Amino acid sequence: MKLLLTTIKSDCKKTDLCLKSIYSVITDAPVDVQLKTFGRNELYTDIFENIATGQYNIVYFHANSGNIRQLLRVADMVKKAIPSIAIIFGGMEVSFETRSFMKQNEAVDYVIRGEGESVLFNFLKSVLDYEFDFENIAGLAYRESDQVVVNPYDAPVDMESLPFPYERFEAGKGTVYYESIRGTSDRTVYSQYLPNARVRSLSLSRVCTELRYFLANEVERVVFLDRWFNYNSERAYRIFEYIINNDNGITSFEFNIDGEELDEEMLRLLSEAREGQIIFNIDLVSTNAEVLDACGRGENIYRLMYNITKLLQSGNVRTEIHIKAGLPLETEAMFARSFNKAYGMAEGMPLHIDSLFMSKGTALRANAHKYGYVYADEAPYEVIATGNMTSDELLRLRAFSRTVESFIGDGGFRKSIPRILNDTGLKPYDLFSRLTGYITRNDLAGKTRKKEHLARILYAYTAGLYDDLADPVKHEILKDVIYADLETMTGEDAMKKFDRKGWDLD
Repeated sequence: MKLLLTTIKSDCKKTDLCLKSIYSVITDAPVDVQLKTFGRNELYTDIFENIATGQYNIVYFHANSGNIRQLLRVADMVKKAIPSIAIIFGGMEVSFETRSFMKQNEAVDYVIRGEGESVLFNFLKSVLDYEFDFENIAGLAYRESDQVVVNPYDAPVDMESLPFPYERFEAGKGTVYYESIRGTSDRTVYSQYLPNARVRSLSLSRVCTELRYFLANEVERVVFLDRWFNYNSERAYRIFEYIINNDNGITSFEFNIDGEELDEEMLRLLSEAREGQIIFNIDLVSTNAEVLDACGRGENIYRLMYNITKLLQSGNVRTEIHIKAGLPLETEAMFARSFNKAYGMAEGMPLHIDSLFMSKGTALRANAHKYGYVYADEAPYEVIATGNMTSDELLRLRAFSRTVESFIGDGGFRKSIPRILNDTGLKPYDLFSRLTGYITRNDLAGKTRKKEHLARILYAYTAGLYDDLADPVKHEILKDVIYADLETMTGEDAMKKFDRKGWDLD
């Protein structure tokens, strides 16, 4: 029997590691198991040809909201070409509303719901033993007599029972993804999680042993996929302590954390880290109490903001702040206030505006009518309008978000933007709104992918602002500041090319 585990690359970071974990669990079974990940830009016809000629008996597609449509198109072609092949889908995207998913997609024979390692293992065992007792396999959905049968979810996987994925897959020198926690303490209405799934974690000793592997191999960055890594403050403290005490001068570690749970002792420890050694993603979401309450986040926003400010003051931990647009009860004016406060904390550090999606399995999707949400029927289920924001307002925010990401999403222009705000007296939201309008009116969106073009756009846009101030000297000083920022973001060759072309946008 020949089994293919496959997916198509997307923005979902978990997918690749999920496949590696499943492979590590089932690879010792008496089955020829292969793993292939296809590029997001590969033609689906080429992917179909690759799979259809591989002589597979079973194909497992790991789906997320970013690749589900492509995978279904490929699966449909494979099933039509080889009717006897067994098509299995897995991943969080198909773990909810499974029955309707299978009814709408006849090419799909089975669905692995929830955590896939033990479910797929039990499925293969049943097939290899010729038992086919699918009704006794928790977490499996299957077809029987033209009906779709959906079994209850399997029990949460014991983390310690899972092999270390990088025993079988070389980590490489770039970015690797790692999980030390399954389940999440984040119960916000837009978060996707399995019902009744408790938080489980690898032991401290095992985590340190596996991190030692990454350090010894001088991996550039280890990204923890754990949601709210510091749900257990003592455990998080010990892991941070290990990372800081065993620094190799190369490897950085990225975490998603709950900023409210940072205490003074933790902040003191983090101040000892090498600059850039630790990266935090902190989900600020909003600074509006009414919106936070509707989202299910009842934390102390002032303590959260205080902790973020302390982190930024230390300068050692790279802190990336995330807010969301289109939250329940949020108006455009509320979002503007949240953005201004977030920028005030993050000045000079990366600030991201995350889109809100109506993901399957979330409380927000189940109660979308309550807040007047209108959203796309197909993945990734973009929000089109809310009861408090029109589609035009959300479209403006979407363009606004792209501008913010281009200019400060990676911490770039960290001196130029504050300089403009100080000189003009504009608030951050107003500045980026006007900059977005300038880019749109002048059809410059296609030029926002390169830092050199962004520098030219910023200089050209601010000409009008400084004309209003009747202070051309300040604008010439700003040019030097923008140039200095550009030097920190690009290499010597890029600067030489910039100098040859100059500040002309054409």
